Amino acid sequence: EWVKNLYKKAEEKSEDSANFSNLADDIFENLNDKEWAKKVYKKAEGKSENSDDFCDLADKIFENLADKEWTKEVYKKAEEKVEDSDDFRDLANNILEKLGDKEWVKGIYKKAEGKAEDYDEFSDLAYNICEKLDDKEWAKKLYKKVEDKAEGDFDFLRIAESICEQLDDKTWAKKIYKQI
Repeated sequence: EWVKNLYKKAEEKSEDSANFSNLADDIFENLNDKEWAKKVYKKAEGKSENSDDFCDLADKIFENLADKEWTKEVYKKAEEKVEDSDDFRDLANNILEKLGDKEWVKGIYKKAEGKAEDYDEFSDLAYNICEKLDDKEWAKKLYKKVEDKAEGDFDFLRIAESICEQLDDKTWAKKIYKQI
């Protein structure tokens, strides 16, 4: 009862998404009160402002409440707020891990590709597309962009290793090694 009163006071004083979200976690974990936690997660959703807020919240809703539909709704809100390639890639990976929706993930990876600008963004995206979707053709196109963005020996070394490991293309990897 004492803990419950403390959580009520904390709820009254909470101001942002993270405060409400963390409080809902504590309510769920320590009081095992799923309904109260759900109400506090709703408040967190209302206070969420950016893709990180929405992604964190979606992850917690999935883990604690096992509510796939609500998780999906919150991830959609996150997608509307994403601004860069890395965040699109991370969102896609979370959706794939939690919801397994490969078609949705492909669309998000396409958005990530559209936002990608540098070596690391293209490289990470190529790796993830190959690893998570097993789409070697798409990954190959991205690795070509990675190769164009490479600036030093270390970049070329990393590309060659990735192409060898992910695409099993030793001929292409060898060509890249020769540039070093």
